[in-house]
Amino acid sequence: MKEARYSLTQEQLNDLAAIAADRAEEQKTQKRKDNENVRITKKKLQSYRRVKASLAETEEFTEDEKIELRWAFVRDLMGSGLDVVEKADNRIRSVENKRKRDSFEIQSIDKAMALYKKEADNSSSEEAKRRYRELHAMYIDDEAHDVKEIAEMENISEKIVYRDIGIACKILAVYLLGM
Repeated sequence: MKEARYSLTQEQLNDLAAIAADRAEEQKTQKRKDNENVRITKKKLQSYRRVKASLAETEEFTEDEKIELRWAFVRDLMGSGLDVVEKADNRIRSVENKRKRDSFEIQSIDKAMALYKKEADNSSSEEAKRRYRELHAMYIDDEAHDVKEIAEMENISEKIVYRDIGIACKILAVYLLGM
């Protein structure tokens, strides 16, 4: 077989080198972005149980409770009535806003996990199904499981559990963060 040979000018070589450098930089940027998405996803998942439990323990204030809280602040402080009522209103709004944000986070994670479960169930890969189970056991199950327990449940090594959780978080990040 005859080997083809091409002659390139220095300018063409420089252009090729520039294109290769740009591509390498794009790949580095994408990898950093993927790693950041996985980090954000893991952080959200790590707080899932705590936030969900706090939502279950707290209820939204009724209008009567809001009025009672305002007057309780006024009675306790007996300062300038308007300042006290304004502070009470701010505190109530702050608590309500936090509850709304937390509720939104929980709903977002639940929706992302439902989509990921559907993807895993539709997959013919047992590995994909196992990754979903591992992620669910690690972060979502009512009872928290550590890596060792998950490895024993799935009959795999702890190293594989860590790898699978990383891959599953990368997949979940697409549903959770839209990236």
